[in-house]
Amino acid sequence: MKRFLIFSVLVLIVSNTFASHISGGEMIYEYLGPGSLPNTKKYRITLKLFRDNDCVNCAGMPGVVRIGVFNNDNNSQVSSSPFDISLTSTSTVPVDPPPPCMINPPDLNYSIGIYSFTIDLPNNVNGYTGAYQTCCRITPIQNVNTVPPPGQGEGSTYVCTIPGSRTLPSGNNSSPQFRTLLVPICYNANFVFDFGAIDPDGDSLVYSYCNAYDRGVSINSTNVTPSSPPYQSVTYINGYSGSNPLGSAAVLNTNTGIISGNAPPVPGSYVVCVCINEYRNGVLIGNHRRDFILTVDNCSLASSKLDPFYRNCNDLTFNFSNNGGTANIQSYFWDFGDGNTSTVANPTYTYAAPGNYVVKLVVNRGLQCSDSATSPVKAFPGFFPDFEALGKCKNFSIQFNDKTTAAFGIVDNWKWNFGEPISPTNTSTLKNPTHSYPSANSYNVQFIVSSSVGCIDTIYKTIDILDQPPLSLQPKDTLICNIDTLQLNAVGAGSFLWTPNYMISDINVANPFVSPDVTTTYRVQLTDAFGCTGSDTIRVRVVNNVTQFAGGDTSICKTDPVTLQLTSDALHFLWTENPANNTLSNPTIKNPIVRPLVTTTYHVTGNIGKCVADDDIIITPVPYPLANAGPNSTICFGNSVQLNASGGSIYSWSPSAFLTATNIPNPRSVRPTDNVRYIVTVRDVKGCPKPVKDTVFVFVAKIKALLSPSDTSVVLGQPLQLGASGSINYSWSPTTWLDNPLIRNPISLPQNDITYTVRVSNNVGCFDDASIRVRVFRIKPDLLVPNAFTPNGDGNNDIFKPIPIGMKSVDIFRVYNRWGQMLYSGTGNGSGWDGKFAGKKQDMATYVWYAEGVDYLNNKLKRKGSVILIR
Repeated sequence: MKRFLIFSVLVLIVSNTFASHISGGEMIYEYLGPGSLPNTKKYRITLKLFRDNDCVNCAGMPGVVRIGVFNNDNNSQVSSSPFDISLTSTSTVPVDPPPPCMINPPDLNYSIGIYSFTIDLPNNVNGYTGAYQTCCRITPIQNVNTVPPPGQGEGSTYVCTIPGSRTLPSGNNSSPQFRTLLVPICYNANFVFDFGAIDPDGDSLVYSYCNAYDRGVSINSTNVTPSSPPYQSVTYINGYSGSNPLGSAAVLNTNTGIISGNAPPVPGSYVVCVCINEYRNGVLIGNHRRDFILTVDNCSLASSKLDPFYRNCNDLTFNFSNNGGTANIQSYFWDFGDGNTSTVANPTYTYAAPGNYVVKLVVNRGLQCSDSATSPVKAFPGFFPDFEALGKCKNFSIQFNDKTTAAFGIVDNWKWNFGEPISPTNTSTLKNPTHSYPSANSYNVQFIVSSSVGCIDTIYKTIDILDQPPLSLQPKDTLICNIDTLQLNAVGAGSFLWTPNYMISDINVANPFVSPDVTTTYRVQLTDAFGCTGSDTIRVRVVNNVTQFAGGDTSICKTDPVTLQLTSDALHFLWTENPANNTLSNPTIKNPIVRPLVTTTYHVTGNIGKCVADDDIIITPVPYPLANAGPNSTICFGNSVQLNASGGSIYSWSPSAFLTATNIPNPRSVRPTDNVRYIVTVRDVKGCPKPVKDTVFVFVAKIKALLSPSDTSVVLGQPLQLGASGSINYSWSPTTWLDNPLIRNPISLPQNDITYTVRVSNNVGCFDDASIRVRVFRIKPDLLVPNAFTPNGDGNNDIFKPIPIGMKSVDIFRVYNRWGQMLYSGTGNGSGWDGKFAGKKQDMATYVWYAEGVDYLNNKLKRKGSVILIR
């Protein structure tokens, strides 16, 4: 019976598409006359949608849009709303052709879709709002986030606002209508784009940038009933905003609606929304808006662009360069405004005299693609701003003085920031102001100063405000002998006053002499030139004699340093040693460090002025114990070893693993299972209590004999390469048919079945044995393949594979089903088929196999046959 396996795959892909297609839009209204009912007016509401026809993977112009109309008196939807409006007409947006010198001019191909309907609206106070909401602007956009969470940001809401009696108490009105003419715009280049509008009623129009609206309730390209006003702004990114959609260099003329200036530096799409305030007889009667995505292309123009002004108040040298696009520029012509010119691209020019100049740049002078720009130049060197701050104390007025010098003009403008933002007096425009700081701290003072010829500069200084004027006092608290005199020294700027007036030479000088006979604390008060005061004290302790004790005689470990712990109230010290071996770190300090190698007597003399005392201490050095852990040893796995340490009186071994004891000099390591590093710590009781360590290694030899190949088969006459590993010495038995029984890899030429045993050993007598059984076939080399197998997982005959006899390698082994489909392919002597294909068990049947290999004589063998799979 034939079996046929029929596989069918059904793939269903469901996609909720966010169809990016809209490049901008505008909703207008037109007054058509009285409505069909009393107190109503008839309007035509028209939605204009723009689409970039060159947009890749963009949806087409919508066939039907849904427009809602809302009563602004109560924000309710007009009863007949929403309206599903079919596409009325489409047309191509006119394009102003690019100038012939533009490099890589864009191909602007936009269409406009018109959706129009009429509606009668009752007269009301606040008028009506028409709205259309859609999910998807084109992407990506450089100044607006286009991938926010659903329901926010990347879509559009287009509206018109029909005025009511509050803003239009009499008469009628139709909204302005923006002109539509596309122009190519190159990145970082000058451009002009007309966003102007025509008002059918002749009203005055005032233009401004404003925020574009987001998608509202729209979540995909399906039509939705728009939400009622108010509407939310899109999220602007990369430093742009609704009032700054193209950067600070692109300016909207509020009277004409023309955007001009320098385009953004990054090519791409930019959302621009322009709002119009509509005035009639000076009264605001309505507003209107258009949201459009301008394309800034990767094209370039020859253009001339300079800095707004050039100013140098250090010298007369200026570096000029063109800030506009450099493409297609064939020549430069610079006029520096003093009669001199240059034709280099980036001139460095030094004016002969200070003054005001106007620099002009003309690119491609006299050629078709010419452009020019001018900018004022102020050259007035010798302007050096500086200031000083007089005073240091908190809660006192700090005097700030302008120290600026100017070679030209006069310094006539000052702006101070005293670095204290929370203070109501933090700033000043006086030339020499004062400021009081309430707390001690460091303050960063900013000073902006300018002159009558236009020089301006900013400098910063950090001033430190203190609790009191700087004052230091020397010496610090000290002591003297009752027969001595001491000079005090106060350091500071101002006048001094010392108290008490007791045994002091002069209370109004910075450095008086004192000779108290009892302990006295002297205080000095400093008053600076600004009336700020500070004080400090010094305690002069008076003694009648010196007390001194060098400590008890002691011993140390030889070569160790020791600090002499002198107990003394002296002020000055002098140490000597006997014998003199120069072991003192510093003989004039109280606690020097010594390192004697022989028994040494140290003598110290201490004094307070004319009062003197002395004492001795004897230091005896004792050698360290001579720790010896004994020699390293190597043992066979399973054996033990005796350890022997010497050199001291007290012993401690670590680690404790395998040891019979850890606190004796000669423990035994009993049958360690691996190499062990033993550390013995040795101490003695001769006067040097410090421990000394030594290390001994016990190496455990683990011999594991390894053989290759495993039990194997050869044909008569086939050499067999044996291989053993595990140590350094090898001995094979029996030696029959071996070329060398004492090497790790002898060659055998067996004539009959035989079992070889190898003993692997090291030089200390550790060994291990392993055996290999060799079966000899008296046939030619061949690939023996069974004719049936049972892949049932019982461990017997589960794998179908060739048995190589006398073969060097099996290079190909493949299995096919009856239709010629290959089910298995493998190489190597151990590879075989488990009766599965793609993880599925194959049916019980007859299968075809094919094998290739190379015998030990390098002859290539090819074999094929069939096998029965039994389950």
